[in-house]
Amino acid sequence: MNSHKLLVSALILGLGTLAGCSVEKPEKPVSFQKDVLPILKTGCAECHTAPDGEGYQKSGLAVGAYEELMKGTKMGPVIIPGQSLNSSLNRLAEGRPGVDPSIQMPHGKVKLPEEQLALLRKWVDQGAKNN
Repeated sequence: MNSHKLLVSALILGLGTLAGCSVEKPEKPVSFQKDVLPILKTGCAECHTAPDGEGYQKSGLAVGAYEELMKGTKMGPVIIPGQSLNSSLNRLAEGRPGVDPSIQMPHGKVKLPEEQLALLRKWVDQGAKNN
């Protein structure tokens, strides 16, 4: 009888351990060069290009290169690596509640598609790396 209880206990423990295992694939890193920069070039660079872009002249933000984006604006950074909820780039592009509609980006244009906004969020949440 004791060996039967031991066997049942071992099976339950083994199955419990297996149930806790996950077969999820690791999250694919978002590439600044391949994924993010094309979004910025098509959705933001028209205004946020140094030295003549209207958005650049008003805010100091240029988006043509990683270093420019990470430098931020005259008022501070627009990206907080690992924190898309607190990054101005994400808040303004998404038009989150509390964002003045007059400064939602891209200014005076159609909002970026959700797929692109999701990529920007994911890139920032993954650490906003220059990859």
